[in-house]
Amino acid sequence: MKKQTIKSVLFICLLFTTVLSHAQNSGKKPAPKPKIKPATKCTVYFQGQPKSQLKVTEATAWCDSMPLLARGDNGIIYKLKSFDVMVIQKEPFLSQDFGIAEGGMPILAYKAIQKSKGGDSVFLKNIMYVDEQNQNQKLPNIVFAIID
Repeated sequence: MKKQTIKSVLFICLLFTTVLSHAQNSGKKPAPKPKIKPATKCTVYFQGQPKSQLKVTEATAWCDSMPLLARGDNGIIYKLKSFDVMVIQKEPFLSQDFGIAEGGMPILAYKAIQKSKGGDSVFLKNIMYVDEQNQNQKLPNIVFAIID
């Protein structure tokens, strides 16, 4: 009878420690992931720097770089998936919409950027990127000026 009593006491102790350890751990919540503030403003990211003004040679080099990169005001570098592109010529005023870009700059927009002069602007809107969960996310518009 002593062996059975010892086994019963050991079983009760084991059961008690299991329940107690579960009760202590169930109150702990997993550490929350730090919330990343969404970008409210974005600029072109070229040669390791955010830029809102580019020379024509820099603008075309950015267009040639793959993937196209932008930096948000939250410090995150985004790979642009798709966007609408418009080139705005200052003199004489001309606004040209080149439609949707998927994974790179459309060739006609690229040619318009090559021909642009100081004071002209490039406007990207409806910008999408893919986040860590492989979900499409929207970014704010990007405007950069062409300088001499």
